[in-house]
Amino acid sequence: MTDRPIPHDEGPQTDAVGLRIRAAAQSVEAPPRLRARLAEQRAAADTRRERGAHRARRRLPVVVAAGLAAVAVAVVLAVSGGGASSPSFDQAAQLAISPPTSAAPASDPNDARIVQAAVGGVRFPNYAYQWPRWQAVGTRRDRLIGRDTVSVTYRGPAGDVGYTIVDGAPLKEPSGARHITAGGVRLAVVHRGARTLVTWQRGGHTCVLAGRGPGIEQQLVRFATWA
Repeated sequence: MTDRPIPHDEGPQTDAVGLRIRAAAQSVEAPPRLRARLAEQRAAADTRRERGAHRARRRLPVVVAAGLAAVAVAVVLAVSGGGASSPSFDQAAQLAISPPTSAAPASDPNDARIVQAAVGGVRFPNYAYQWPRWQAVGTRRDRLIGRDTVSVTYRGPAGDVGYTIVDGAPLKEPSGARHITAGGVRLAVVHRGARTLVTWQRGGHTCVLAGRGPGIEQQLVRFATWA
């Protein structure tokens, strides 16, 4: 089939018709119901965009607060020893003043001066052998930053006295402690409120005695240097 040549005067007429069609299309208005629906859709889209922006603005402080809280937890753990490689003296002292969780150890059948409780080869004394009114009444075993600890509670005329031994290398002594030597043993004495704490080393391990009340320091020194 051969295409029919376009007459020279047909092109301008076609252009004129196209212009009239575009003008007519631009002059046609959408029905009122359609215009209302389109307006509602545009308004709803604007509302969704505004709500999304508002939620994003509200989430930002929450994210920032969560980040700050995580930093605060890390700081608290660092200060309290959560990230420390070894326990602190105060942590060991807290165990010495904590209540026992199991029964009192029996006296050793082979040596009445000690009881059947030990840490790292260091045995606990049986104070009742020397002071009959001071009896062992309970024990507790704890893990303190990877270290085994054993505490024995003794009860006597001055109330309860806790004795904790921490396995492993000696702990750093408390700052501000007062040092005395009794029975050839170097002791560090420190006060925490109404409590008196005495610490020293036995067999390369840290020992802590804790008690409260008037005159308790002298009794703790006797306990630390006996046997």
